[in-house]
Amino acid sequence: MRIVRRQPVVPWYAATRALLLLLALNVLPYFNRGAVTGDVKLYHQWITESFDHGRFPLDDQKWQYPPGAAAPLLLPHWLPGSYYVLFFLMCLAADVAVFAMLLRAARRGDPEQPSPAGPWLWTLGIAAIGPMAYGRYDLVVTASAVAALTVTLRSKRSTAVARGVLIGVGAFLKLWPAAFLFGAPKRRNGRLLFGVAAATAAIPTLALELFFPGVLSFLTNQKSRGIQIESVFATPFLAGKWFGWSGHIENTQYGAYEYIGPGVSLAGKAALVSTAVGVVVLLLIRRRVAVRGGFPFPAMMADVGFAGVLVFVVTSRVLSPQYLVWLLGVAAVCLARRETLMRTPAWLVLGAVSVTQLIFPLFYHSLRGGQIYSGLILMGRNAALVVAAVLALRALWRATGPASGPVLSGVLLGEDRRDGVRLVQDEGAPLDREVGRGGVEHGPERVVDGVVGPGRVGADSLVERD
Repeated sequence: MRIVRRQPVVPWYAATRALLLLLALNVLPYFNRGAVTGDVKLYHQWITESFDHGRFPLDDQKWQYPPGAAAPLLLPHWLPGSYYVLFFLMCLAADVAVFAMLLRAARRGDPEQPSPAGPWLWTLGIAAIGPMAYGRYDLVVTASAVAALTVTLRSKRSTAVARGVLIGVGAFLKLWPAAFLFGAPKRRNGRLLFGVAAATAAIPTLALELFFPGVLSFLTNQKSRGIQIESVFATPFLAGKWFGWSGHIENTQYGAYEYIGPGVSLAGKAALVSTAVGVVVLLLIRRRVAVRGGFPFPAMMADVGFAGVLVFVVTSRVLSPQYLVWLLGVAAVCLARRETLMRTPAWLVLGAVSVTQLIFPLFYHSLRGGQIYSGLILMGRNAALVVAAVLALRALWRATGPASGPVLSGVLLGEDRRDGVRLVQDEGAPLDREVGRGGVEHGPERVVDGVVGPGRVGADSLVERD
């Protein structure tokens, strides 16, 4: 493929993934083998003790997943060979699929000068997480999520259906891709996408509930969880240990180290309130979009989805390393388009990810012991994620507000500059070049101009509207 030959990121990607696979397979030694295989061992235990006997592991408090999670856990078990080796290879395949989709998205955004930022962020980010990324099934979920954001068929209707199916599959596996629905297009195709996504996730879930009563318990079985030591809301207790806070850290039944002591319950309630506030802000952004008649430029679904996932991650009571895989996948999709509003938040996420292995597993013992240096690293990581979330919401709020020129029925007139992107007149056309494959000579004047200079051709040129 031409895009592969012209992208210098490809050999770097291949080299880093070969290294990660060798580390995961223990061909090369990793300094904490348990950090790579711990979750895979738990998955295999669920299979041998529960799934092989025709039931879900509902009596284990560590099972906190939608019922669709059983599929990627069982797939390596159904194939001949070592479960561990096949699980790592499955994750590698998902990783490669994400990278290929990012290259394709970059080329579709600008055939002559594809943006290398998305593939590079994915390459560097997963490498920074290390072989732990292959020891969780989150890469499979992320592949479904990236596919939902990048798939483009020949019509708007078929694209909406495809995206809805993929979002529903992602939510069936691990819920968080449902955040993309905040960025669904307006009117008929938006309703179609939302309905297909809901049906794809709900129908198999309800069917499984009929045969395996209790599989919906994942919706409520985390209500008693405390504050995991890596989460943003653990910061007061992390610092409090340095100044005599009387609480302690305990490895709970949920399989995570959590703070136990004064103020923890209040922090848990504050986390839930913060999540609700973030959801309200995202809903208000959608309301502003409705008033204006549509999103102001193409690929806005990825930007809104990234902001939504950021909100859920930073306001969660748990923040495990695999959560960062989600953020990297969606951030990379955003950066595959030069006109994204998420450039700064996306690179902040990469900066936060860069210290992941320092926090877990390298300094995790000292973190639990209350050491200052490891605590400061964690605080810096979490601060970067919080700033990224605030900047992402701020960028969406500004982009969906009143335009500097008049807005008539969602058609932006005049000129408006936001975050280095100049929006110019649009005559109204399909989203994302989803109808046919015509170039700029077959369509209206481009919406996004001045991003890569006057020589740019083939860029997404249409206002995202239904």
